[in-house]
This record gives sequence, C-alpha cells and structure tokens, in this order.
Amino acid sequence: MIIKASALRLRQSRGEHFLLIDVRDVAEWQANTLPGAQHCNVYDYFIADSTPAGLAAMAADAAAALQPLFDHYPAATPVFFEQQVGMRSPRGAWFAWLLGRDDALILDGGLDAWRETGDDLEPGKGLSYTVTQNSEHAVVRWDSRWVSSRQQVINADGKTVINVDARRPSEFDGSFVHDCCHRAGRIPHSCLLFWEDVLENGRFRTAAAIAQRAEAAGLARGAQLQVYCHRGARAATVLAALKLAGYPQVAIYVGSWHEWAEHDELPIL
Repeated sequence: MIIKASALRLRQSRGEHFLLIDVRDVAEWQANTLPGAQHCNVYDYFIADSTPAGLAAMAADAAAALQPLFDHYPAATPVFFEQQVGMRSPRGAWFAWLLGRDDALILDGGLDAWRETGDDLEPGKGLSYTVTQNSEHAVVRWDSRWVSSRQQVINADGKTVINVDARRPSEFDGSFVHDCCHRAGRIPHSCLLFWEDVLENGRFRTAAAIAQRAEAAGLARGAQLQVYCHRGARAATVLAALKLAGYPQVAIYVGSWHEWAEHDELPIL
C-alpha cells in the first residue's frame, strides 16, 4: 500500500519496474519530478450522484485516464506521489485500487522523501492525463468494496456500519461550511478522524499510532467504515491510513458532504 523512497530506489536497482505517477499540478511535474514519472490529475474530479449508476460512471472516468498509463507500462507497479503525502497521492492509488490494481502504491513522503535519498530529479515529459467527467462511459470492471453509495451511508447505524468524517473539526461541528454547500454539519452516525492527524511530517504515521487515533475516535475494528470529506479527496488519505492500521472494511463515500448537503431530504447533525 505504501513504499518508502529508499525501498523504491533499491527495488529499481534490482531491476523491478515501476510506473511512477506524479499527481501534483502539471506545471510542477513539468518543472521537476522523479526520473521517468508520468502525470495524472486525480484531484479535481468529484461526483454529485453516489448511486450505483453514478459510481459506475466514476469508475469509467477513472479508467479513461489511468488505463492508458497502465497499458503503456503493463509490467510496472504503479506508484503515486506528490510533494509529500497529502490528499492527492492516496486518491490516485485509491482510483487504481478501484480499478482492480491492488498492487498500486503510495510513495511515503513523496518527492521530498525521494530527494532525501540523494537521487536527482528531472523535468517531466511524456504522458499526462486527467480524471474528468465524460458524457459517454464505457463499461469497465471495478471493485465495489472501495466505495460506498449514498444509500449505504444513509443505512449506517453507527455500530456495525460507521460513517467516518475526515474533514476538519470546524466542518464536523458545522461552524464552517464551503461556499458551494448550502448546509453545514455532518452526516448522522459519524465519527471524526481528521485527515491530517494520520500524517506526520508529510508521511503516514505508524500503524500503531493510526490505530490509537482510530480507536480514540470510536472506530470499531470489525465495523464497515465509510469515509467522507468534502468532495472525496481527503477521505482517501484516511482510508489508506486505516488500511495500514489493519482495518479490513474501509470504503469511500465519494460524493461526500458536497453531495449530501445538496439533498434537503437527507438528515444532518
């Protein structure tokens, strides 16, 4: 799920092939990136309809951007990275996992960690894609274990199925709301696990430290955890962290608060 920069460099030196995918802004990639890294914008995408049809469309949109990269490097393990681990590289890996690439990895510490190994950077060139909404969708295979529908979030009971809010505390308590949302608050049966609390100095905390924070937040290890944020990016960081900490059933409600707040019939706290 994650790989250290030193381990990546060592495995490359032993002849293993990796598809390095820079998920920062395209201008940053073009200026300096890991040698041979390609580019994909996974951040700006969101959906407003987390129904089965909406989720299938999202999977097709992700495949339209990522599958050409996977096909171009068929024997390579995908590694997603940004400057440090934030909300982009986990989201890129999550899209890959959704599409059945369970081997996809997150570069822990990102480009900064690579620099610490003493390895050079180079200007980005080659393939660049963007996950974006398309009017026509091909039928693609995708793994439903990685996503939760709006109905599944509605059905959460707070015990066997728990909604996990990855937003900042001020969003959780309703004192802050994004301009694009006309309601503030949180989804019922939610526990707060702030996404920045699973990171330290641009890297994931240890599995034990993440587990300690998850337990303190009230997350039962045997429960189905459905993570959300504003539009689905920060949620991927928390999902990856919970997986690292040994939580087996974790998915993302990708519509997140941006979708929930627009449905006046849905309850809020």
